[in-house]
Amino acid sequence: MKEQITFMTGLFDTTAGDHHFGEDLAKWMANKSKGTEFTFGSPAPSSTGWTEPVTADGEKFTLGFDLAPASVGSDYAEWLITIDKPASWRSAGSPSRGRLCDHIHNVLRDERQIREVRWD
Repeated sequence: MKEQITFMTGLFDTTAGDHHFGEDLAKWMANKSKGTEFTFGSPAPSSTGWTEPVTADGEKFTLGFDLAPASVGSDYAEWLITIDKPASWRSAGSPSRGRLCDHIHNVLRDERQIREVRWD
């Protein structure tokens, strides 16, 4: 099951003073997702990055946005987006989860300044 996608770009801030990287990435993804079947909530800080709730067809997901530790301060950095689902809702065969994974992949792939998009 796809759980984390990584990619390289220089689009987002790698010098966050509070060590919570990814707020701009979370807002960017929500903006790119307007008008789709996915409803994004407000991003909130997590232990090192940011999280954002997403719903589709009544299913709830949590996206985690973070910077790879070795990329802190880099102009061209490795970023991570993690897709999680509350334990009570987990389902490997969730069609909404598959569509969310495809959506995230397509948004990243369509951005010219993003390279090396891959699922881990």
